[in-house]
Amino acid sequence: MELKKLDEGLFWPDYENSIVNFSNSILELFDEKPLHRPFNFPKRVLENVRKVIVMVVDGLSFEIFSDTIHDDDVQVFPCSAVFPTTTAAALPSLYSALTPLEHGFLGYILYLREVGSLVNMIEMSPPGLPRDSVLRFHDFRFITIFQRLQDKVKNFFLVPRYLLGTGFSRIMSRGSEQIGFSSFGDMIEKTLEILENPDRTLVFIYWPTLDSIAHKNGVGREYIRELRWIYRILKFELLRRLKQDTLFFLVSDHGQISTPQDNEIWWDFSSEVMRFLDRPPTGEQRMMFLYTKKKRALIEYLKEKYGDFAVFLDPKDFVHLFGTGRKHSEFFSRVGDAVLITKETFSFNYRYTGKEESLSGRHGSLSYQELVVPLVVYRRW
Repeated sequence: MELKKLDEGLFWPDYENSIVNFSNSILELFDEKPLHRPFNFPKRVLENVRKVIVMVVDGLSFEIFSDTIHDDDVQVFPCSAVFPTTTAAALPSLYSALTPLEHGFLGYILYLREVGSLVNMIEMSPPGLPRDSVLRFHDFRFITIFQRLQDKVKNFFLVPRYLLGTGFSRIMSRGSEQIGFSSFGDMIEKTLEILENPDRTLVFIYWPTLDSIAHKNGVGREYIRELRWIYRILKFELLRRLKQDTLFFLVSDHGQISTPQDNEIWWDFSSEVMRFLDRPPTGEQRMMFLYTKKKRALIEYLKEKYGDFAVFLDPKDFVHLFGTGRKHSEFFSRVGDAVLITKETFSFNYRYTGKEESLSGRHGSLSYQELVVPLVVYRRW
């Protein structure tokens, strides 16, 4: 996959061959008008399909998958994630077939002007406050592919039981039946039960374990062993039992890289950089949105002090890092006045609550490992 270079070691997302295009292929396959150009699959793969399974494996790069899994029974395509390369932006793209520019879910921590607060977009609450507290008085306008397809297809949304019914999952699954599972085996059994119905069917499955391992231990031996185990069980217990009218996809929301503690920069309310900022930074630990009324002074300061660790961009000049299409009405209020994108294995971390910890693996930036994910296709013939 050839990507346009943004900076040394950093690349532009490819919104012609991305997870957004993949989700638009699902719309087109089930006779719904796509919102963007569909992914360029071989036509034969999509013919005479009545049931589709999409397994989203969080935190898996194309590079790692290709080096670890060798299986002639599947086709594997390199596929661009979105920017930022984070679950909070990528899952909304997979579930809506829209770019982050359009759907407005632009990072893990965002400043929401309509709420008047920083909000953790996975927990759906200001940092440190109870989960889903924002949803008590604010609703996100978000249309899923399940809603677009609900008159044509039976939709199912499978997540680990501890995520069942959470605010983020409820928003992402609108128009589908949400089902919780307790283990990998339970997930497979529930999927096979769903496939027994005769209707046209779409099943989305979310599996978070690889991402969790990478955050805790980096992209190392435990991560690779888990990937091999996942794929082996998936192949023998699910794929080989699928019928010819069923199409299986495995895709990821973003990749991962190992991030050593020596390359961590930590900020808090007393840090020097706060002289230039109007509020705490938002975004990710490998990508931040910065708010300031002193843009030129801020960027000069950052380049002088942190120029070896990150690039600093004006979002007005780099709108299309976030995709194509019509801008969300709150786009500019959510991306701030400057965007910080880390280089190599560096991370910038802000202490919102004082309970933040070092991580051995991160994502959010635009390295090849974070940006390019596998799109795996299996079909029985």
